[in-house]
Amino acid sequence: MQMPDITVHEPSSLKEVCDQLRALGDSSRILAGGTDILVDLKANRIEGVDSLVSLRRVPGLKSIEKKDEGYFIGTLSTPNMALKHQGLDADFPGLSDAFLAIAATSLRNMATIGGNITSCVPCSDLAPVFVALNARVSLNNGDSRRQLSVEDFIRAPRDNLCTHDEVLTHITLPFLPPTAGLSYQTFQLRAANALAVASVACVVKLNASLETIDEARIVLGAVAPIPLVVEGTSVLLNGKTPTDALLSQAGVIAGQESKPISDLRGSAQYRRELIEVLTRRSLLEAITRAGGRINE
Repeated sequence: MQMPDITVHEPSSLKEVCDQLRALGDSSRILAGGTDILVDLKANRIEGVDSLVSLRRVPGLKSIEKKDEGYFIGTLSTPNMALKHQGLDADFPGLSDAFLAIAATSLRNMATIGGNITSCVPCSDLAPVFVALNARVSLNNGDSRRQLSVEDFIRAPRDNLCTHDEVLTHITLPFLPPTAGLSYQTFQLRAANALAVASVACVVKLNASLETIDEARIVLGAVAPIPLVVEGTSVLLNGKTPTDALLSQAGVIAGQESKPISDLRGSAQYRRELIEVLTRRSLLEAITRAGGRINE
């Protein structure tokens, strides 16, 4: 495999980036961290591209800010930046598990959070968590801005609702209520530099007395073309007192609603069984982090 001849443009403003993308048309792509796009170009998974427009010199895209409505994560922020941020894991216990699941330390220093979302690969570690958290993306074409939920933004594998002249500038994570807990559980074939075979992100909101589930949102990764929100588990869990039997039943439903394929990392049936186990674990951890407990 050989890298094709590529011209890299380095505009110094967001407006210049969008203007450059419009001028170059379909022969151009955005360059953020480069850990996906450069591999794809070298492997000839992308054809007809001879220009990359870098975001490196655009100010304001590499930051993590806590604001009144939640956290604003710039598209060029890296997983290791998020892991080192003092407030992020305190406000979202469990979010670090998703960042740590991404490759190894060297890649987590280069890869960008925005790039992980826009790549829309089914085995993304961040996408299921962001969908579970009802995160939003902000898109900017240099003249106007719009916001979409991450759930709506991801349309299909390697396909999203960002137009060619738009840039994903940041991701907004709304705060969790005090009685809510987050968990991310994933299974990989090795400890680092491995893709998820199956994953489950879960957000559970308990009632004020911490005795029943007000709302449960379970999102599956790597077992469907895009992050899959399991509606059946919400119907089952909402308004119920958490028990071992209830969590096991939720795991069964999640496995049934998953849409896995068989490949070299595991069969479809194996992935369904993984989803059952990971769903139970994720629910248990999320409920515990919310301050609740499991009844016998």
